[in-house]
Amino acid sequence: MRYPLDFQEGLKDSPKFRQALEKAEDDIESLETKLEKMVKLCATMVDTGKAFNNATRGFVSGVQDLTAYFKDDDLTHTCLKKFSHAMVEMMKYFTILIDQAQRTVGKNLNHFVKTEIKKVKDTRKHFEKISDDMDSALVRNSQALRSKPQECEDAYNLLTATRTCFAHTSLDYIYQINILQSKKRFEVLDTMLSFVRAQSTYFHQGHELCQDFEPYMKDIASQVEELSVKASAEWKEMEERHNLVVNKDLSPNVQALPVSDEGSDMQMEGYLFKRTKHAFKSWVRRWFIIQQNQLVYQKRSKDHKATVMEEDLRLCTVKPVFELDRRFCFEVLSPARSHMLQADSEQECQAWINAIQNGVSKAYRDAEKRLTEQEVSEGEAAVTSPLKSCEPSNNPGKPQKEGSAPRQTKVQIRMEQLFAIPGNDNCCDCGASEPRWASINLGITLCIECSGIHRSFGVHMSKVRSITLDAWEPELLKVMAELGNNVVNRIYTANVDESIAKRATPDCNRTVREAWIRAKYVQKAFVNKLPSPKSSSSGTKAKGWIVKKKCRKSPSRSASKDEFAPSDTDVTSAVLNVSVSGSKDNDSGLGTSASDVIVFGTDMDLPDLKQSFDLDYSEDSFSESEEVEDNISTTSWEDMSRLDPNRLLYKAAQARNLPVMLEALANGALPNWVNEEDEGKTPLMKAVDTGSMAACEFLLLNGAKLDRLDQKGRTPLHHATLQGNTGQVCQFIKRGVNLETKDIDGKDALQIAIQHANADIVTLLRLAKLNEEMKMDDVMGNPGDETFNDVFRDFSNMASNNPEKLKRNHSQSTV
Repeated sequence: MRYPLDFQEGLKDSPKFRQALEKAEDDIESLETKLEKMVKLCATMVDTGKAFNNATRGFVSGVQDLTAYFKDDDLTHTCLKKFSHAMVEMMKYFTILIDQAQRTVGKNLNHFVKTEIKKVKDTRKHFEKISDDMDSALVRNSQALRSKPQECEDAYNLLTATRTCFAHTSLDYIYQINILQSKKRFEVLDTMLSFVRAQSTYFHQGHELCQDFEPYMKDIASQVEELSVKASAEWKEMEERHNLVVNKDLSPNVQALPVSDEGSDMQMEGYLFKRTKHAFKSWVRRWFIIQQNQLVYQKRSKDHKATVMEEDLRLCTVKPVFELDRRFCFEVLSPARSHMLQADSEQECQAWINAIQNGVSKAYRDAEKRLTEQEVSEGEAAVTSPLKSCEPSNNPGKPQKEGSAPRQTKVQIRMEQLFAIPGNDNCCDCGASEPRWASINLGITLCIECSGIHRSFGVHMSKVRSITLDAWEPELLKVMAELGNNVVNRIYTANVDESIAKRATPDCNRTVREAWIRAKYVQKAFVNKLPSPKSSSSGTKAKGWIVKKKCRKSPSRSASKDEFAPSDTDVTSAVLNVSVSGSKDNDSGLGTSASDVIVFGTDMDLPDLKQSFDLDYSEDSFSESEEVEDNISTTSWEDMSRLDPNRLLYKAAQARNLPVMLEALANGALPNWVNEEDEGKTPLMKAVDTGSMAACEFLLLNGAKLDRLDQKGRTPLHHATLQGNTGQVCQFIKRGVNLETKDIDGKDALQIAIQHANADIVTLLRLAKLNEEMKMDDVMGNPGDETFNDVFRDFSNMASNNPEKLKRNHSQSTV
C-alpha cells in the first residue's frame, strides 16, 4: 500500500524524503487556503443576503477551484464537478439554504481547518525543532576530538538519543500528514454531500432536479462510506508506525547504506561531512551519491540541485587520512584537486573507501567496454565495406589486395607487442589471463582488479595505465620491453613466504589480493637482499662485483664482437640473479689477478623484440674502437666492500641494464643518489651518458629528478646536450625541465648546443623557450603552441623509431 510519505524514507531523512515532505507541506497549505476560502465564502453568503447572487456565484467558483485541486483524483474531481453544475441550477433557491450551509459547510470545514490542519502545523514545528537538534548533535559528534575520549563518548550518546527522538518525531509528523491526506477526501466529500442533501430538502421547487440527481448522490454516498472504511483501516495500520523504531537499528550501520548492483547507475549514497575550500576550512554535511561514474553531493533541503564533485572517477583515487584530529576521515584525490571527507563511523568510512574504489574500477570497465564495442563495430564495418579494396595500404607502392584482412588498430598492435614480452599475457600479480592494464614504472601488465589496488597505493609506488584506453609514448614501450612480468616476478617474488601474505589468484577476494600486492611491492617482503662481502656461490669468497651490460646486437655488428659474458664455469647464485665467475686474463690488464667476481644480470636477457618494438639500436651501433673501450669498462669490477643498492643502481644505469636497476630500487636504492666519486653525477646523468632513452625513462618514472646538479652545476639536460642526444633532450623538455639553469661556467643548455653546432637540439630548445614565453603572455595568447606540439611529436617519434636520422655530422650543421 502506497502512502504519500514513506516511513522508511523518513527514518533515513534523505533529500528525497525532504523533497516529498516539502511537496506535502505545500499541498496542505494549498488545501488550507482553499478550505478557508470555502468557509469565508459560505459566511459571506449567510451575512450578505442582499448580495445573494454574487455570494452564491463566488461559492460555486470556490467549489470549482476545489475541483481543480483534485484533478488527479478522478472520483473526487468528477463528483465536485457535477455538484457545481447542480448548484448553478439551484442558485435562485439559495436563500433557504443559508442556515443549513452555516451548520454544514461552515462548521465542518472550519473544524477541519482549525483542528486537523492546525494539528499538522503544530507537529511540524516540533519536527523542525528536533531536526535542528539532530543537526547540532551530528555537528558536535563530528567535532569531537580523538584526543578527548570523554567528549567523544558524550557526543556519541547525545547523538544516539537525539537520533531516536528524531526518528519518533519524524514518524509522528508523517503519520499526521498521511492522516490528513486521507481524511481530507472524506471530510470534503461528506460536507459537500450534506450540503447538497440540504438543497434537495429545503428547495421543494427544485425537487425534480434533485430527484434526477438522487441516484448519483446515492452512488457517491456508498463510495464515501467505502472511503471512510478504507481510511479507518489505513489509520489503524499506521498506528503501528513506532514499531519501525524498535525493529530498526538507528545506529550508524554500513549495511544500512544502499549499495546497488554492479550494473546499476547508483552504487552508494549517504551523508558525509565535507571540508570547505575557503580560509576557515569549515565542515558541512552533505548527501553524497556515487552514480554514473561520478561523485556528486547535494544539500538536504532548499537547494535540490546536485553538485558534481568529480565528473570522472577514472581520474580519482581514495585513501584514509590519519593526520587530522577528526575521526573517520578519508581523502579523494584527482589530478586537479583533493577533497577531505568524514563519515560518522569507522565502518562507514571503510565502506565509502571501498565504494569509491569499486566506482573507479567500474568506470574503467565501462570505458573499456565502450572502446571494445567501438573497435568491434569499426572492424565489422571495415570487413563489410565495399570500398575496402580502395583503402590505402601500409605500403604506398603496392595496392591493397581485395579481400585482405583489415589493418590492425593501434591498440591491437600495442597489445601484441606487450604480450610478446615473456609472462605479459597473464597478470603479474594474480595470473589472470588477458590483462588490460600496466604499471609503467614497474614494467608489468595487470588485470583490472590488481590495477585498482596498485592505483590505491599512489603514483609514487605504481603508475597504472590502461593498455587499451590511454595513449602510450614510444619511450614507455621501450621500458616495458626491457622488463616484463617474468623478470619482475623473479625480483619481487624471489623468496616467497606465504606466512607473510597468501599468494593472489584470479578468483581470490580483494583482501587477499591487496595483502599480497602490498607485501610484494610496498613491503618488498620477498626480495632477496644484496650479497655481503663474504658471499660465495662456490665456497670461495667473492672479491668483487660487476653489472653485465644490457645490449641487443645490431644487424651491422659482427657475431665475433660479442658482449662480455661469464665463462663456462659461471654458477648462477640463488641471490639477486647474479653469477660468480673466475675472471680471466685479458689484454686490458684489468682484473688479471682477481679471483671470483659477482656478475649482476647474467640471466635476465630478453629475446630480441626488434620486430615488435622499434628499439633504439643506435645505442649499440658504435664504432669498433668504441666497442673495445666499452668492453674494457664493462669488465672493470668493483670491490665487494663497495656493494650497496645506490652504487648498484648507478652501475646498472651505466650498463643500461633495466632489470638490475629495478632490483637495486627493490633493495632500497635512491633514484637521485649522488656519486661523489664521479663528479657528483646521479644515475639519471649516467644513463644520459650512455644515450639510453629507456634507462632515462625508467628512472624518471621511478622518481628521478631533472633539477639535480653535478659538481659542475650541470643538469641531465646539460649532459644530454653535451652528448648530442637529441632524443633525450626532447624527452626532458616534454617533462617540463628548467631551460634557464646554468652550469658553473654560466652556460645553459641552449648555449652549449650552439657551441657544439647541434642544429636539432638548438631548434628544440629555442622552440621550447618560445613556447614558454607565449604561455606567459596573457595578451597575445599562444599561437605557436600547436606547432610546438607537432615538432616535438616528430622529434620524439624519430628518436624512438629512427634514431639514426638524428646521428648527424654536426660539423655540417648550421645554426
